[in-house]
Amino acid sequence: MERDEERHGPAARHGRGAMSGRPPAAQAVVDEYFTALAAAAARGGEPIGPDEVAELRAHVAERLASTAGTAQDARRVLAELGDPARLAREFAAAREDGSEGPAGGGSLVGRVLGMPYDLRNPSSDRYATRMWDPSNPHVLVPKALGVGWTVNFGALAVALHLVRPDDEDAPFASAPPGVVTGTLAAPIAVVVVLGALVATRWRTLPATVPTHWDAVGHADGYSSRGAALVLVGLIAVVPLLFAVGVHLRRRSAVNRVVASALSLGLGTVALAIAVQTLVSAGGGTRPWITWLGIVGFVVLPLALLVGVSRLGRAAEQRRDLSSSKGQSW
Repeated sequence: MERDEERHGPAARHGRGAMSGRPPAAQAVVDEYFTALAAAAARGGEPIGPDEVAELRAHVAERLASTAGTAQDARRVLAELGDPARLAREFAAAREDGSEGPAGGGSLVGRVLGMPYDLRNPSSDRYATRMWDPSNPHVLVPKALGVGWTVNFGALAVALHLVRPDDEDAPFASAPPGVVTGTLAAPIAVVVVLGALVATRWRTLPATVPTHWDAVGHADGYSSRGAALVLVGLIAVVPLLFAVGVHLRRRSAVNRVVASALSLGLGTVALAIAVQTLVSAGGGTRPWITWLGIVGFVVLPLALLVGVSRLGRAAEQRRDLSSSKGQSW
């Protein structure tokens, strides 16, 4: 222990108290991660300050508080932070840019006024663990990028009794590969419909169009036709490109399925905005379009994720049954 502290400085030991009370196995995993982080930062010549380490440890402890606190839970939570070497480089890059987190301490992860923030470069691993974690009972979890909270569809599925927390050994790992790849077809279909709608109807819109509506469907925000098109395009296309990239890089099954689900949800929102813009520009009031988009943002990704999870669970059960039959012979 003393040798670790001499080599890596206070970052190797500061904040260990945040993990007190945790099972030894989980605490060992967390300590090992932060030792590796301190070593990587030291090699790069940019040691991470004790306050930043303490904030990171507090974040990990908060995430672990909603789990059983096993070593596997600790590894899953730490996966959200990413590889220690990469995280050390991100801290170093932030210092070189002169940028600091909202708390003013240079931290890329933490809370300000009780609201969580994560300003690290986005990763499919982090999106996956935030959006699909049935073992975490919290439906609202810190965003993978930005300020505030996002939906943990895994917890929502458990709350609705659609899946169980322990249905799969590893999320979607046993789902048929064709199904995992095929999930990308859903957001592509939504963007194709959106593209067809824009190509055939957008040019007929006036120069100024509504882009925001109140709860009963009355427009209360406007922009130019071109700006509205850019808004709709960004909401739909950027997540789709992200999902395509995750699939092309052959990331893990859960990363690919979650990327498809995220793209599907945001594509649905973009489609609802486009339809509502066209209707409102024509003088109509259809509040159900906005609400349908909001519901679709939750229901469609949830259906996709639950469907793949159940297929994976069924595949695991067939494998286990075949294994047990083989052993009986």
